[in-house]
This record gives sequence, C-alpha cells and structure tokens, in this order.
Amino acid sequence: MGPRALWTFLGGLWLLAGLTCQEDVDECLSEPCLHGGTCDNTVAGYTCWCPETWGGHDCSVRLTGCQGHTCPPAATCIPIFKSGLHSYACRCPPGTHGPFCGQNTTFSVVAGSPVRASVPAGGPPGLALRFRTTLPAGALATRTDTQDSLELALAGGTLQATLWSHGNATVLPLGLLDLALNDGHWHQAEISLRPGVLELRLWHEDCPARLCVASSPVAPAPVASAAPTPTRFCSVQLGGAAFEGCLQDVRVDGHLLLPEDLGKNVLLGCERREQCQPPPCAHGGACVDLWTHFHCKCPRPYSGPTCADEVPAATFGLGGTLSSASFLLHQPPGPNLTVSFLLRTREPAGLLLQLANDSVAGLTVFLSKGQIQAEVLGGPALVLPGRWDDGLRHLVTLSFGPDQLQGLGQEVHVGGRLLPADAQPWGGPFRGCLQDLRLNDLHLPFFPPLPGNSSQPGELGSRQSWNLTMGCVSEDTCSPDPCLNGGMCLVTWNDFHCTCPVNFTGPTCAQRLWCPGQPCLPPATCEEVPDGFVCECVPAHSGPGCQHPQPSMVTALTRFPRARLGIGEDIKAPGFIRTRALKTRPGSSGLVPKGRGEPWGRFKQEKDMIRKGADFLRHNYCLVCDLEGRVGHGRVGAGVPSTAGSWFSEHFSAWPGASAPRLGCHGTRVCVPSPCLHGGGCRDLFDAFACACSPGWEGPRCEARADPCRSAPCARGRCHSRPDGSFECRCPPGFVGPRCRLPVLPEACSLNFTCLNGGPCEGGPRAANCSCQEGFAGQRCQIPCEANPCLNGGTCRAAGGVYECICSARFSGQFCEVVKSLPLPLPFPLLEVAVPAACACLLLLLLGLLSGILAARKRRQSEGTYSPSQQEVAGARLEMDSVLKVPPEERLI
Repeated sequence: MGPRALWTFLGGLWLLAGLTCQEDVDECLSEPCLHGGTCDNTVAGYTCWCPETWGGHDCSVRLTGCQGHTCPPAATCIPIFKSGLHSYACRCPPGTHGPFCGQNTTFSVVAGSPVRASVPAGGPPGLALRFRTTLPAGALATRTDTQDSLELALAGGTLQATLWSHGNATVLPLGLLDLALNDGHWHQAEISLRPGVLELRLWHEDCPARLCVASSPVAPAPVASAAPTPTRFCSVQLGGAAFEGCLQDVRVDGHLLLPEDLGKNVLLGCERREQCQPPPCAHGGACVDLWTHFHCKCPRPYSGPTCADEVPAATFGLGGTLSSASFLLHQPPGPNLTVSFLLRTREPAGLLLQLANDSVAGLTVFLSKGQIQAEVLGGPALVLPGRWDDGLRHLVTLSFGPDQLQGLGQEVHVGGRLLPADAQPWGGPFRGCLQDLRLNDLHLPFFPPLPGNSSQPGELGSRQSWNLTMGCVSEDTCSPDPCLNGGMCLVTWNDFHCTCPVNFTGPTCAQRLWCPGQPCLPPATCEEVPDGFVCECVPAHSGPGCQHPQPSMVTALTRFPRARLGIGEDIKAPGFIRTRALKTRPGSSGLVPKGRGEPWGRFKQEKDMIRKGADFLRHNYCLVCDLEGRVGHGRVGAGVPSTAGSWFSEHFSAWPGASAPRLGCHGTRVCVPSPCLHGGGCRDLFDAFACACSPGWEGPRCEARADPCRSAPCARGRCHSRPDGSFECRCPPGFVGPRCRLPVLPEACSLNFTCLNGGPCEGGPRAANCSCQEGFAGQRCQIPCEANPCLNGGTCRAAGGVYECICSARFSGQFCEVVKSLPLPLPFPLLEVAVPAACACLLLLLLGLLSGILAARKRRQSEGTYSPSQQEVAGARLEMDSVLKVPPEERLI
C-alpha cells in the first residue's frame, strides 16, 4: 500500500473523534488538496476545488479531456475526470443551451403574472439564476416542496434568501455597500440548502475574488426512512406581484428550465427601452427607471408625471394692499407636525402662518429682523439661523414633536389676519410670496383647483382668501425711475438695479466718479477719495494733476552700514563720509555735482524719514533728509551712493555732546499698541501707520462714525443717519418700505383714512382724494411746505394739494435730486473768437468781389464803343486832332 493510499485509509478511520465519536474532525487541516486547490470541509469528509487544469479527489490529476474537443466556437470546453476517465463538457455562453448552444434560456417576467413550473425533486435543494431589473424589491424565484420553501428575492436593491422549514423562517441577506443590484445589468446568484447550512452566493466584480458568500446555520432536516418513496415534485414560481425584469439560466435543484417548457405566456428574450433616456423629468426632477415605465421624483414646488406642473404661488400685499388667507381643518394636525413652504420676500417682518382657535394661538410662525421665528403655546421661541429676506426663494421646514405642541386649533391663518391690528404683535401683515404650503402631507392651496383637477384634500374644510395675486409678482420698482444722472433702471423682484454711466456709481447712480475722466496726466495714477480724487504723482512732478515737472534736491551719502536718525539727532562719521548736494533735471539720467562737503559732516534731520515708496531701505542706503521738505507723494528725494562706493565697517559715532545714534535702519513700532480704534487693523508704514477700519467707522484712527448715507441707499426720499451707524429712509408721499421702493395704493374714505390739516375727503374713481388747504400737500394733506421735502436747496411751493419743488440751476427732478450735466469748459474761447472772425472774413470777401465786378464793367464800357449821344450833345463840331494825330509830313500847308 502506497503512502497516499495509506493516508487516505487512515484519514477515513480518523473522521470522527472523542470518547463516543461525537466530534467532527476538520480534514482540511492536513491540506489534502494539491496544485493550489481549495479545501472545503464537509461532514465525515472534504471536497477539493481544483484549478482549471487539475482534477480528481485531491487535484492530483492533470485534466486532458478538452484535447480535440468539438464544442462550438461560442462555447467553452470544460474538462472532466470521473471514474478514472477523461471527458469534457461544452459550457455555453449565458443565455444559451444545447449541444451547439442554439437554445435560448432568456425570458421576461411581468409584474403580477408570475411563471409557474414543476420539476422533479432530488438532490440538494437549490435555486440558481441570472437576473436583470431596475426595480429595488420583488421575489425572483420561489421553490416549494412538502417540507421546505426557498425564496430568492431583492429587498432594497440587495439579495435576500429566505427559508421556511417546519414553521420557522430563516432570512439571510447579502448586500454590498454602496452597490444596488437593480442597475439594469445582469447578475448571477445562487441559493443552496445543505445539511445544517443555508448558503447564498453572488458573482460580482466588486466581491473578493469576484464571489460574495453569506451562510447561516439552520435546523437539520429529519432523517428520511430507508423505504422507497414515489418520485416527488417541487413547484417553482418565477417572479411575483412586484418583480418585473428578465431571467436567464434558471436551475432548480440542478434542473435547467427552458422557456419552451414554461408555457405559452412566456416572453422570449429580454427587450426593453431605457426609460430615463432622454431624461423625461423637468425642473431638475430625478428619474427612476421602473423597467417598463418611469417615475419622476419632483422637487418642490413641482409635481405631475414629468414635474411639469408648478404649484401656484401667491403674492401677498402687492401694491400695498392687505392680503391674507384662512383655512379650516376638520381636525387639528398632530401629534407630530411638520410645517413647510417656499418663501420669497424682501421685508424683514411679517406674520407668515398661525394655527389658532378663536382666541388662542397655538403656533405662530413670523419674520422678525429678517429671521424666521416660531412661537408655540407654553414653550420657548424657535429661531431659524440666517437671513430669509434677501429676495431669493427659500424652502422653510419646521418640525415639532408631541411634547412641543399644545392646543393647535383648527384655524390656519396665512400672511396675516382679517383685522390688520391682530397681526401687529408679529410684525404686521406679510408682504412677499408664499408657495406650496404643507402641514405634514396636507397641501393647503391658495387658489381653487384648475377645471381639469377638481380634487380637494379631504382633511380641508373650507378656504378663504383676500387680495391674493396668483404667481410671484414683483412691484414696479422702476416707476417712477429711481436712477439718477441718466442711469438705466431694471426691476429685480421688489428691488431695482441701476446701470450707471461711466462717471457715476452707487445704488441710484448718485455718487460721482472722477477717475474715469483721467484727470491726472500719465504716468500719474488717479485714486478715488470721498468727494473727490487724488493724483498719485511720480517723483519730480507736482501740482493738482501732476502736470508740473519739479527738480528734486537729494542728499547723497557714501555706502555705509545702516543707521537710523531720529528727528533732531546729530551724527558724525569721521574720515569716510562724503556728501554731495545733487540736483536732477527732468528727463536727465545723470547727476550734476552741486558741491562737495567736508570729510567731516554734521547732519541734522529736519523731517521724518520717507514713509512711502522707500525702496532704498532694502538696499543699504539711508536718506538723511529731503531738501524739498516733503515726503510721500509729490516731490520725493532719493538716496544714492557716491562714486567712492566702498563698504565701511566703522560705526557712526555721536557728535560731541549728543546722544549715541541707534545702529540699523529700523522704524518705530507704531502699531504696538495699536492706535486704531473700534477694532480697526493697524498697518506699519515705517514710522507711520494706516488703519483699516471696521464696518461703520472711518477716519485716520477709525475714530469717527461712517456716514451710511454716503452711498445713497434710499431709492426715494431722504436718508438720515442714526447714532448706531444705520440709516433711515424718510419716504416721499406715495412710497413706503425700508428704502422707499414700494408704491402705496390710495385708500377709500373711511375711519382708517382721514385727511389732515382741515382737508375734506372726497371719494372718486381712484379711491380717496383729499382737497388740501393752502400750504399743505400730500396724499392726506400731511406735508406742510415748512417741512421742505425738496433737496439740494430747492424751494417748496404747495398749491391745490400738490407741492412743487423750485430747483436751482444745477438740479432738476421731482425733489431736485437729479444733477444736471454741466458742459466742460473749453481751454480756448473758440466760439467767442472764431465766429466773429469768420463773419468778418466773409464780409471782406463779399466786398472785394463786389468791387471787382464794378471795375470790370467800367473798363468794358470805355474800350471800342461808339457813343452818338455824346456827339449830339457836343453839336456838329468834332475835333479830329483829339481823336487822330496826323503825321507832320502829311500835314497840308
């Protein structure tokens, strides 16, 4: 007997151990599988899983059965070694079967129409198949016999195996993190029931070794009797009420189920269309592929099959009207309550929603200083962080538990109360837009449903609304035009934006910009400052526009170690300090010697060191003084090395009787402690400092309150500064709001609308009309001319209930708020000189032309012309000698 045969024999004897052979021995501990085979321990034995080219009980036989095989090209040859004989089998691609892989094993399953079949029971119970679906849940296959029932299903996109045996259920889930199997691709799974073990397998590329396994112990089945039993069958159900997709290569207890054996109602193949391509959902809705159709998960406030329907918004307080809505519920909501709605407003205060009885408010949601607050009866107030009055659309969600709510009531008031005074404790009536209001899942519509959709929530009793405008409508904030100086106004939902000309800026184009006109001559740069501009001049230039060249007087020192000079300090540098007073000419690059100092020099600093643009401080130069006496911008001197240019290691020494100088060119620690007040940041500028002030402060040391009205924040009316740094807009008649943007609609004559200062109220087609007494104006005759609403020195004149501003020459507009554009002065009085000169030249030209014409006519009359009238006047006498001179030789004697 060979060694391996002896080992096999002894292994068979050692299968069980213990005093009564009750313990199972793990046969895989001896590593019986060869050539890299994997050992799987079983009861009283083991199984070797061999590589592809090896076989046998312990993977010791090289497989040669595929040599000369006749499998079709689409199939894969699998070598087999059984009973000492080599053979092969042809493995067809998934979805095919038969000797030549010509049979189709793929079919479709429709939800609610499962496929049923019956197969002979034998061998270990099990289900194996490939599936493809986009549904997250549903039974794939169910095997049932007289003792057990096995089910393979999807639950939440993951595999799940369930065993019902002897009244007990064993659920075995197998999931992959962040991976769902309802992705529309093919997946292979298998469930098997072995003695005492339920095992679930999934072949997937994201699994270790491309195979995920989950197992669970189960109660062993009772031992069957040795008596022969008739052939048993088990029933199989493919699909169910929820599953819809395709199945492939279905095997039950090892038997392959072909589509032609499953009945006539089976749909061969797996044909489908991608339901979410192209994307069918509008407004950013998420498409869910449900295999034969799709479902859109719509963001609020959209709904419908494709998210194309928008829940209509309601505008409250449009044009200054009082708006509100009320709902009556059949029963109070609860015990848990979630209030959600879409909000858009620019108003910092107002009542949003209130759940109340006749006298007590159980829950109130309102705006206060731009924040959303919620007050519950008998509980603390809830404040949502952030600002909600920025004019953007926000989704507001408030959740309350049963311990937070008491006595909610069945009345729901939205946007205000029927009496405006009842809403004043919570900021007054709301102005803005509300949309898609929900209490839990109950939708509260502001408007009646459309004719095609007459459904009304059953929990809602009645609905009433006053002065609501359908849609989120903006006020016409550009009427009248708030933009000054030719700016173009654009409405931006209850606000406006002014597109200003190039020389103006600010919310209403009221602030003048000077630098776009290039008032500074190059290379100087222009810098805007409050109420003007400053030209940053280069050295050797001066003047308001840097237009005057200016020679700079500098003091040149030889190169030496840095030494800082204090104001009024004297120094001496024996033997090696040479000084020259140099003068530069504009446009010249050289230095002209002006004079030579003595070997000993005495210098006294009269001004501070140069504080800005001092690049020489990084190059071992030190400037003693600027002979022009100015530092900073404008005329600036510079330190230059002399021709000696040698480096000296000697130190400065003090002049006799003076204190010793401090070596090194260091500035004073001007920012320690910080001179900037009210939290301003200090910046060291070498013996000087600059303060970066906190918001609301200005000045060299941030000592003064900033003027909040400088940027002209009020669209209309006057801006007034408050002591706390904020501003207040005092609106003209007919406008309200924090910045006087919103027009106020007139009211009818009533107790709430009375004319002041003795003016009678008269009703008319445009509501109330006040006939004001002399000297008063305004909608209610509330403005006397003594208040003078006119700006920029305008004079108020009231007549007939309307005041008029008489503006000065440089201003115009209703309140004299528009600055007239002034013509730029010409550098030369062209019109005053050129026009008279042109007229004079033209007159001279005309006179010269006329005199020439007269002279030509006179000359023409005197040449070759016979005039008998002259002879007639002179008589018959004719003096021929005056006409023709006869030569002397031809004269008669």
